[in-house]
Amino acid sequence: MEFRSKIGHWIADLAIRKTPLVLSILVIIIVALGYKLDNFRLDASADSLLLENDPALTAYRKTYLEYGSDDYLFLLFDPEDELFTEKNLKNLADLQEKVVKLSSVRSVTSILDIPLFDPQETDIFTVEQQTTTLREGKFELDKAKAILTSNPIYKDLIISKDGSLTALQVNLEIPDQLKNSIRQLTEFQVANAEGELSPQQIEQKNQLKTKVRTQNEQYSKVTQKTIDDIRAIIAEGPKDTRLFLGGVPMIANDLMEYVQSDLTIFGGLIFIILILILTLIFRQLHWIILPLSICTLAVLSMVGVLGWLDWPATVISSNFIALLLIMTMSLTIHLIVRFRELSLRNDQPSVAERLKHTLSTMFMPCLFTALTTMVAFGSLVVSDIRPVKDFGLMMSMGLAIAFVIAFITFPLFVHLTYKSRKETALESKLTEFTSALGRWTLNNNRFIMLTALAIATFSITGLFRLSVDNKFIDYFRSSTEIYQGMKTIDEQLGGTTPLDIVIKTKPLIKTPEYNEFDDGFDEFESDEKEVPKVFTQNGVETIAEVHSYIEQYSVTGKVLSLTSSFRLLNNLNGGEPLDDFLLGLFYKRMSADISRQLIDPYLKEDGSEIHLNVRMIDSHPELKRSEFLNDLHSYFQNNLELSKEDYAITGMFVLYNNMLSSLFDSQIKTIATVFLAILIMFIFIFRSLTLAVLGLIPNALAATMVLGAMGWFGIPLDMMTIMIAAIAIGIGVDNTIHYIFRFRREYAKNDNYENCVQACHDSIGKALYYTSLTVIAGFSVLVFSNFIPTIYFGVLTSIAMATALLANLTLLPRLILWFKPNIPALNNDK
Repeated sequence: MEFRSKIGHWIADLAIRKTPLVLSILVIIIVALGYKLDNFRLDASADSLLLENDPALTAYRKTYLEYGSDDYLFLLFDPEDELFTEKNLKNLADLQEKVVKLSSVRSVTSILDIPLFDPQETDIFTVEQQTTTLREGKFELDKAKAILTSNPIYKDLIISKDGSLTALQVNLEIPDQLKNSIRQLTEFQVANAEGELSPQQIEQKNQLKTKVRTQNEQYSKVTQKTIDDIRAIIAEGPKDTRLFLGGVPMIANDLMEYVQSDLTIFGGLIFIILILILTLIFRQLHWIILPLSICTLAVLSMVGVLGWLDWPATVISSNFIALLLIMTMSLTIHLIVRFRELSLRNDQPSVAERLKHTLSTMFMPCLFTALTTMVAFGSLVVSDIRPVKDFGLMMSMGLAIAFVIAFITFPLFVHLTYKSRKETALESKLTEFTSALGRWTLNNNRFIMLTALAIATFSITGLFRLSVDNKFIDYFRSSTEIYQGMKTIDEQLGGTTPLDIVIKTKPLIKTPEYNEFDDGFDEFESDEKEVPKVFTQNGVETIAEVHSYIEQYSVTGKVLSLTSSFRLLNNLNGGEPLDDFLLGLFYKRMSADISRQLIDPYLKEDGSEIHLNVRMIDSHPELKRSEFLNDLHSYFQNNLELSKEDYAITGMFVLYNNMLSSLFDSQIKTIATVFLAILIMFIFIFRSLTLAVLGLIPNALAATMVLGAMGWFGIPLDMMTIMIAAIAIGIGVDNTIHYIFRFRREYAKNDNYENCVQACHDSIGKALYYTSLTVIAGFSVLVFSNFIPTIYFGVLTSIAMATALLANLTLLPRLILWFKPNIPALNNDK
């Protein structure tokens, strides 16, 4: 430790003796890192919120390529008066005409283009010749409304059951290059699903992923412009009609805007809060400008590194800027407090000597606090969730950069600007809080221990109540367009979150043993178009059974399958089900246009797969994703006797559920990892197993208290709150390290435990108090986000940090006084 303690002294000495050289090197490094600031980018795509290497993602992409994607927008059209009036239909037509002209829009589906037919005047073979549309104006509006609201395909899809609300389905133009890249990646993953990949195959996989990611980013920019253009059209729309957007692409786009807005708001507010805290603590302009400058340099350097690495920030990891500001400020405050403490003693009048003493005594505790915090954030890499993993890596790297910059710039800036200024003691309730708390701690042993026991009981019981059953709609404020759009679509247009089911038909549908198509109908038995097995009464009934089973759930909205088409055909057949002959005859005689609308979305071209598209009601109060999916799997395997290879359940609903299901495992792994790593580091740092265990207890209490409170108050785990425990421990142990280091220093002077406790509260306790206030205030800024998980993250982490501070200034000293562990001396520490 003697050698390591000299590093701080050497850094300060170098900055003082070689000021021009050190300053030049610092400027060159900062400029070099900042050169790539413009390359820093955000990634708020849906893929960024998914599990890495999730097998369901490959199945999802296969379905995407075969049956189409979720890349469509809903433009909701909700007039104040009756929808089916000439005025409102003309407004709808004008709106559709403007949207369809956008270059990136492939097509727009509306009630104006849905074929209208009178079941009393047409049948399945004349329907194509006798259909008309609202756009043609040949139908009475009341009759058209009745037909549309009874259409099995479009009811609850683009028109509500009561006919009061409709929507334009805006289908986006997906570039062929992107489709081809996704196809190549999917084919590669399917072909190599089993066994280990060779180094060449890993390289090929990474290249394909990079290609898809790059093209997806380009496509996202086009989609963003399309959304902006549609919103411009909405702004000019009729004033008596409520218009707003919905759909997966809009959610991804708005998440990106939220992240960008949060970066701006959080950065500005945190700077303001830091200025207020520094003013409140130090009341000197010098001690306000200097730490803010160090924080700015650290953040700019880290953002530049991300630019050089072409490493995007996601919805979660974008918070690293706010946290890095807070953590760098915390580190700098420790240096300032120590420097001022030495200045007030007046036994080292030289600024240079004070700087050398400050850095030599603070280097080791600050290094260890930085390392333990880096370990805490680094523990997040065991998560399977990419944004969480990225956040942990970014913060670990950022803290390393912040530590280096702080220890180089602090002596450099102080040497250049401080001159011979002297410090004055600051006396206030704020500065005297820790001293008073120290006296209270010495006199309230029983109360502290009973309170800690009560908190532990509350925490442990709450842990068993934790859940991950959160709703995506709850991630947004009720005033946002995302929330309003999702709520309206859920309640009136069949649900928001897509779920796809693909079933292989051979094991599902049995071919009748007799030949249905003979006895005078040889003309329909041509080999040119073989009738698939699903077009039999047996096949129809089996698909209808599956369709109805899914439809029975209250959490499912619109269900689309061949059953929807068959119901429509039955309506045209006088309400009677089609027999085998009519089913086969219709299949052979239908036009390409009818096939495209009624058959192709639900049946693979070779007839080997059927496809069901389900829209889930994400805002439904009874939604339990895992339970619902488990029920579906049980139904397919037990009732239909299908093997896992005979069907696939996929879609964004499944991918999101898989991510949520991994949260429990990730929570356990991250907490276990951070506890073990920090315990090992504590043993090395304190050179005492007893001190290491005692030092871990207050921080474990703070972390588990927050998780327990989440369980008791019904706050589910999500991508943000999963990180609270690891972060609370990682930051909280900083206080522990500084406190025990100071305790060891005081114990070397006076081996009375009680006197050492009070001395620590009178000195390092103030620094812990200041830095914790800074951290708490910084995290509290996150409440201004539009993203609810970020708000929970900010509030709960602030509570955890406040608890950790109080635990380290009350419970930790009481544990030390209780166990009276051997206190190893600091080697040659000044």
